[in-house]
Amino acid sequence: QYKEKLIKAQGKCEHLKDSLRLAISDGIAMVEDRDNLEKAQIFLQKVAQDTQNQLRFHIKDIVQLCLDTIWPGEVVFDVLFEINRGKTEARLIFIVDGEEVDPLDADGGGLVQVAAFALRIAVWTLGTTRNSIVLDEPFVALSDNLQPLAAEVIKELSDKLGLQFIMVTHRKELTGIADRIFEVNRKRVGEYWQSEVKVV
Repeated sequence: QYKEKLIKAQGKCEHLKDSLRLAISDGIAMVEDRDNLEKAQIFLQKVAQDTQNQLRFHIKDIVQLCLDTIWPGEVVFDVLFEINRGKTEARLIFIVDGEEVDPLDADGGGLVQVAAFALRIAVWTLGTTRNSIVLDEPFVALSDNLQPLAAEVIKELSDKLGLQFIMVTHRKELTGIADRIFEVNRKRVGEYWQSEVKVV
């Protein structure tokens, strides 16, 4: 009887040893999986950070170029990526005279218009769309004395990015940079309006 009990006890002991070996093996695998997950998470965070930095510099360069052309050394632009409610958001920063300002409160909308234009161009460069952009009365919020500088912005971006701008405008200051100008006039013929187009 003792022999049988001893054999059964030895069998249980072996079974428990096997279970313990499996548990240890599973535990090691879980630790390795956790380590791999942590490494993967660190890798993904680094890739995300690098991507954000590249985006930041890309966007910042284009917007700052436009701002410096019109307000040289007066406005500093930056992009900060922040995590908000589990999502990454971009915060656009404008610094004037060393202080962060809300561009909506600055200079009657000209700053917002120039920055928005530059941001659209920066976003366009990230895609694979055609190299033509249509502008309808761009920079209307800028004062007359800044219009020639706005024309410089358009010309410089066109040259640097190989981008064709098709612009609808009545401002002579902006048409001065054009390679080709189509002048459209309307005249009344009886009870109808007729458009007349000529190459200037």
